[in-house]
Amino acid sequence: MEALITIVTTVDSPETLPQDKQGIIESAENLSVALAAISDPRTPPELRKELTAIVKQVTAALEAFNAPGVPPEERSMLILVAKRTTSTLDMICDPDTPQDVRDPMIATVKDTTYAAMMSHSGSPAGSTDATQPTNPGPQQDVSNNLVPVSSSSEIVQDRRTPPKEREELAKITQQVSALLKRISDPRTSPGDRSKAKKELDEKTSRMRDQQEDSASAQKRPEESLGKAAAFCTSAIFETTRESDLMAGLERLVPAQWEDEGVKDFWKAEEKSNDMLEVLAQLRNNEHTHGPFEVVPLVTALAELVPRDELFGTLGGSALSCRQTAKYLNEEGITVGTWPTKTSE
Repeated sequence: MEALITIVTTVDSPETLPQDKQGIIESAENLSVALAAISDPRTPPELRKELTAIVKQVTAALEAFNAPGVPPEERSMLILVAKRTTSTLDMICDPDTPQDVRDPMIATVKDTTYAAMMSHSGSPAGSTDATQPTNPGPQQDVSNNLVPVSSSSEIVQDRRTPPKEREELAKITQQVSALLKRISDPRTSPGDRSKAKKELDEKTSRMRDQQEDSASAQKRPEESLGKAAAFCTSAIFETTRESDLMAGLERLVPAQWEDEGVKDFWKAEEKSNDMLEVLAQLRNNEHTHGPFEVVPLVTALAELVPRDELFGTLGGSALSCRQTAKYLNEEGITVGTWPTKTSE
């Protein structure tokens, strides 16, 4: 707990990106659920052992991700993965969770954290072995799949996901996370790593299909255009590299932000069906906000996240993007490659 408090304290500075600060705090809150279960005498010994290992591993990873010298965009991605992956701890600790769902969720948290740590540093989270061999594997394969795996965690932990779809997504996601661990493990032979990479492509494709099926099976109330656009925009802000956002939204930035420049697009709030209020951090670390029109903002963001990456990138929030596209399509506005059929 002391280590978690220290991590949260270190991000409470003006220089920290709002997204990173929020991600660290939410990750710590997720881990606190596991800590409570560990101290609960009713928790089965085997589960207590697994939770203890997870807390130690994720805490060490968060310390490494938040260390000085980590590239900002890499840090944001790794913190996002940690936040989403640990979000399943509430369901893992729930005694009513079926064991055939709990087991793959536990494995996914551990495997994904390991792979994230290896993609970042080339050594396992918490490892102090100076003789640990440098990982010769292609870490880009791991990095490119960390966010999609974390999107599964976001959908799995959502209580609106039906049990059957949750179980199927938990299982295929665990298979993908196990492959990521194998690819990133420095002890994996080149031949086994090559075989795992080929298997990863097929399993990841199946996982993406299941992500859409599982999220689409959720029963959600229909959102207004403004609310759907706000949720969609906030999700894209959270999951897209700032450099890509800067380039994609360059023409839309309010004039008063141009001189200083934007450091972080944080989130969006509904003002009306036509306007969103965008919260941002400028390069001088000033927190600001300004109005953005829904149509040009959403159509610009749709160019950054194509239709086939929606659920793998945004998780359940992709449903809000799909709802937004449906509304705009009814007005004769095409939203990139996002689905526009009324049935979707």
